[in-house]
Amino acid sequence: MLRQIIQIGLPLILPFVIYGLWLKWARAKAIREGRDIIPPWNKGPWLLLFGAGVALTAAILIFTALGTGAPPDSIYHAPVLRDGVVEPGYFEPKK
Repeated sequence: MLRQIIQIGLPLILPFVIYGLWLKWARAKAIREGRDIIPPWNKGPWLLLFGAGVALTAAILIFTALGTGAPPDSIYHAPVLRDGVVEPGYFEPKK
């Protein structure tokens, strides 16, 4: 569950969090300088932020799929129950 949150949820909401932090910082700066040119929260670039989140999520999932795991020519050995203890499955390189 934690892996799914980190790989899918976090990259999807990260652009929104960054935009919110920037908006808060920019508003504080505008108030200090006496100007008001920062758009309100409800007029934000939502489609662009959502697209950036989807692109970031896709990039992370593709990187994970291509960069981790066993080589394609490996042999998989399924988990086995021996003496009441489950021995986990593993990949063995092909000889």
